[in-house]
Formats: sequence, C-alpha cells, structure tokens
Amino acid sequence: MLKKIMITTLLIGTSAAVMAANRPSGYTTICKTDQTCTVSQATNVAFGASDKFVYKVLSGSFKCSVSTFGSDPIPSKTVKECSIPTSGTGTSTPSSSSVASSSGSPGGSAECKAGAVIENKTVDCGGKTLGLSCPGDGEGQPPVITLKNATIKNLRISKSGGADGIHCTSGSCRAENVVWEDICEDAASLISSGTRFTISGGSAYNNTSNSPGGKPDKIFQHNSKNSTFEINNGFTAKGVNGKLWRSCGNCSSNGGPRNLVVNNVRIEGKIDSIAGVNRNFGDKATIRNLKIQGYKSGSPKVCEEFQGVQKGSDSSKYGEYWNTANCDVSKSDVTAF
Repeated sequence: MLKKIMITTLLIGTSAAVMAANRPSGYTTICKTDQTCTVSQATNVAFGASDKFVYKVLSGSFKCSVSTFGSDPIPSKTVKECSIPTSGTGTSTPSSSSVASSSGSPGGSAECKAGAVIENKTVDCGGKTLGLSCPGDGEGQPPVITLKNATIKNLRISKSGGADGIHCTSGSCRAENVVWEDICEDAASLISSGTRFTISGGSAYNNTSNSPGGKPDKIFQHNSKNSTFEINNGFTAKGVNGKLWRSCGNCSSNGGPRNLVVNNVRIEGKIDSIAGVNRNFGDKATIRNLKIQGYKSGSPKVCEEFQGVQKGSDSSKYGEYWNTANCDVSKSDVTAF
C-alpha cells in the first residue's frame, strides 16, 4: 500500500510539472535564479516559472534575476528559470543548472517561412529569423506572416525585412515571444474579421530610419471592428516610436468598438503615446501595470481620445484622458523606471 501511495504521489507531481512549465514551449533552460547565464548572440530570453514569463533580448553574460528583467512574473515562486529558444546558444554558471528537453523541433517548424498563411493551428518557429523587405513605412506592404485563427511563437522578424509585420485576418490570433529587430510599416495589425489579437512577451525596436522625417508611427494597428487587441506578459517597446497602439482613425467604413488591453508592458526609449482610441466609436483602452522609461506626468501621453472619421478625412484629437469610459487607466497604473 505504501508503495502505491508513493507511486501515486510521484505521478501527481509529474503531472503538475507538465501542466505548469518553468519554460515556454520550444525553450531550453540555461540557468536558474541568481545564477549567471551567457548567450553567444542577441537572444530573446524568458524568465519565470509555472507558465508565467517575462522576456528580454540579451547578449553576453547576465544574471538570472528580477533586476535584469525589470519585473517579477510570479512573486510566489522563489526559484525561476532563464531559458532560450531551443535553437539558441547559451551556457550557465554554475553548469549544474538543469536543462529540460523541449517539444519544439530544432530550427522550428517548416511552416514558419516568410509570406506564410497559418490557419487554425500553432506554429513554433524555434527562434527562426524571417523577413521580406522594407522600402519604407508606406502603406500596402505585404505581411511577413498572416494568421487566421492561429498562433505563431518564438520568431524573430529581421531588421531589414519587417514589411507589414504580422496580420491577424480572422478569428483569435496570438503572437508569442516574437522579436521585431526593427519595425517597417507596422509590427502587427488586427484586420478584416479578426476578433482578438494577443501579443504575449517579445519586443519591438524602431530606429526611425524607415519613417519620413524621422517621425515614427504606431507599433500595432487595429482595424477590425468589434474586436480586442491585447498586449501583455512583459512585451517591451524599444527605440523611438509614435504610439504603442492605435484604433484606426480614418479607415474605410470606419466604426467600432475596438478594445485594447495592456498589462505588464515596458516602454524603453522614447514614445509619443501609448494608446489612441476613437471616442465616437465606443473604443476602450484598459491599461494596467505599465512601465515607462523616464516617465513624467504628461510625457509621454498614456491614453488619448480622438474623433474617428471615414477614409479621406483627418481624425481630430481631444487630448489625454484618465478614468473615462474610453480610457480605463489611472495614474497609479503607470510607473517610471
């Protein structure tokens, strides 16, 4: 009887470990809390446990700690892991840290390729770098990846090949642990009949070289009506940007509502504003746990309300607002670092 109890306990423990992983799918642990890790090239490193992670692009040696990543994804867990895409290169000190096997195939799925249309499935790119071209930030460029009720994960979009990023054209889509080495037109867009687009972790960098006059536009574009755009899990915006997210101000057959949810997002560098909602179309931005480098009240703007219009007209701006029907954010939701 004792033997059966011990076996049962072991099976339960194993099941729990499978259910709550200490590394994202397609990742391999290279070190644990307060150990020193080393990656041989710029790599999007995950930090966390029990299926809760924050991400940061790092290179060389770094400490696996909250101070390195800027936030604690799961304070209840003392021991967390630093992990990298299975195809990445990393070491740890001391070398006794565990390395778990990953279900992600080395080099990522063959379906992960520039121009791909992914429908009703999850594709793990295993850290691949993809791109098309980037002649500038002009409208009408093709997407690098099109999602139709699908998920893409562990992907890097090349500095010179960002085109129009990732499109969600139908259903519920997810981009998990995606790194945009530079933004071309937009990093990602929710268009057509997409109902929800979630950006989980990852980062996007903009050096403004693709923007006329060095004036960068938004990172994420939201066109589809009656839908939600969510940005969470430690996503980091870097470089110089216009807006984190914008509900289309002058689309054809424009309307709404369009909803934004921001939670646990970090802004490094400069940005003009976080969200732009159309008041007259019933848009709503819900913002929590936002960290902005050097933030001072009013700089940058956090949630701005606009008058949405039809294509061919210019959308007008009312200004920055707090705690309104359209801007669900309090000043306590925003912190400087």
